[in-house]
Amino acid sequence: MEVPNMEIALSLKGEVTDHQGGIKEMQIHPNGRIFFARSDEMLVIYNVETGRKLKGFYSSVGFEAAAFEQAAGLLIYLSDEKLHYWDPINWREKMILPGELIEYRDSDTHPETGLFASSKNDSIEVRDIAADEFDPPEFVLQGHKNYIEYVLFHPNGKILASGSADMTLRFWDLDARSEIASHKVHSDFVTALAFDREGNVMISGDYSGNIKLWNFKLVK
Repeated sequence: MEVPNMEIALSLKGEVTDHQGGIKEMQIHPNGRIFFARSDEMLVIYNVETGRKLKGFYSSVGFEAAAFEQAAGLLIYLSDEKLHYWDPINWREKMILPGELIEYRDSDTHPETGLFASSKNDSIEVRDIAADEFDPPEFVLQGHKNYIEYVLFHPNGKILASGSADMTLRFWDLDARSEIASHKVHSDFVTALAFDREGNVMISGDYSGNIKLWNFKLVK
């Protein structure tokens, strides 16, 4: 295993401590100015710079999934087997349709590098996207001490981030196939991660509903 050829500078820029329920999913809008955080109980849009709550959504049956549609930037969320399409630019709901939405929290793909990463208990298996699912992985990343809750590629495709029930946030150098850094910055399971498009901002969320906003910088 090679020695990592880069370091990561992670500095806290803000926190959200009043989100109800464990964080299931977060995404930063393509414009980089807002992000949403979803638990079963709440779906909220926040300001990326300050963490200030901008918009909360209500559903008596809760929220099952959510995502930003990348082309138009609409927020799509699933509640009671209906897809709600909400426009965060004009600040209004556009339509409601029956449908499904699936979140992939324990796996991620990076089409430009052709890599697919998926968690398997406390390790991460990395494969070529085109490989058969029954083929052995190209390599395995190990270091977490408990079940991995979330994996996410950095936009540059050279780094993978992971959050775990061991309460750590870890970063992996995919060229060196080794861990770059481990940070225990949450007091509960790390359950969701998000990068902005440039990879300069990262958000982490945990099972207690706490959200941390980070300045993220690569130091080679």
